Amino acid sequence: MMQHARAPVHHAAAPPHPAHGQPQTSTGNLFILVRSRADQEVGTTASRRTRRPDFLRAATWAIQERLHPRASPTTLRVAEDLADRLNADGQVAYCREAMWKRLRISRRTLERHVAVLRELGLLVWALHGSRTNTRPAGSGEWAGTATIYAAVVPRAWDDAVGHRVHGHGYHARHIGFTPRGRELAIAEARRRTPPARHRDAPSCKTNHQRRTAQVEGKNNNTPPGCARRRPQPVAAPYRASPQRAAHAVSVAARVRPLVTWTQTEPLRRLAFALRPWTTAGRSAEDIAAELMAWRIPRRPASPAALIMSRSRTHGCAPADPGSARPAAGPAGVPPNQAFRHAAEQLRARLPAPGTPSAPEEPGFVIRDRILASLQQAERDWRARTPQECSTFAEWEAICDARERAPR
Repeated sequence: MMQHARAPVHHAAAPPHPAHGQPQTSTGNLFILVRSRADQEVGTTASRRTRRPDFLRAATWAIQERLHPRASPTTLRVAEDLADRLNADGQVAYCREAMWKRLRISRRTLERHVAVLRELGLLVWALHGSRTNTRPAGSGEWAGTATIYAAVVPRAWDDAVGHRVHGHGYHARHIGFTPRGRELAIAEARRRTPPARHRDAPSCKTNHQRRTAQVEGKNNNTPPGCARRRPQPVAAPYRASPQRAAHAVSVAARVRPLVTWTQTEPLRRLAFALRPWTTAGRSAEDIAAELMAWRIPRRPASPAALIMSRSRTHGCAPADPGSARPAAGPAGVPPNQAFRHAAEQLRARLPAPGTPSAPEEPGFVIRDRILASLQQAERDWRARTPQECSTFAEWEAICDARERAPR
């Protein structure tokens, strides 16, 4: 960092014994420490807001100049930890419990060095923390409100490095450099720039061999030199005509809401994985029942890849629904009359094969129906009787009184 002479904040020297609440001066220089906690707020500070680079430079300058008798390299470590967590507005959450463990210092030491940064005019309170519980009541958890600090730089550092500042206080802005500050900034930029290992003139650099344009006929565009990737052939079960592909998309649109672990997959990818089922003529209900029978414990990262993998590994890709039925085995207990009657009623409700599904209602019809139900609920709520408006305890008292009443 740059070494600069000590820059006084005020031309007049501070009084030897300032009154209570007034700024006090550090020993050996004219820099005025911000001792009053009332001047360490965003709305009352004389320092201006800043970002991480200037905050670290100002902290290093203040510690090297020994503007505070209790400042040390540990103070700079605390400032660097806060600077690493600054947000875009130049503010940072204190996080005391995690910070003193991260820096491997005691809690009291951390509080002392943060106070040193505040007195140097490098930190101000943007929000005071509170021990009020922010968790919901009855949750059994506790979390307080974090203390938010804002990174600032004092006017003494701006004067030392030759900054021109417009305004006063936290919202003051750095608008340029003085002639001396410009020289210091150029010297600092040159010091930070690493020296180049070697610098060659453009004529000394080796020119790589360049391809010549291939002009054939009326086309003067040179084809790219890299080899084009050949498309992978599609497996036979997944080949489909445009009509079958559109049918697979419509079936996948009905399968996805029924199977929970497939709802994260895009519709077209799911339709591609289900093409063997849709090509075999399986309905959306049959496909959903078979997928739910797999009993996937949690949502996979790629449901389509899982379906295709199981189809190849376990032979789950079905053929015809009629051929998928098991062979006739030993006859068991025949179904009773009630079971046959229920099965006939269920078959009567099912649509005939090949029957197009009923079109879905438009969105505005569903919306009007929902609004009408909400309005009816509002009217029912306003038409409540006094007994219906009573509390649970009052309702229990009314019920007890009715039970005790003579009949």
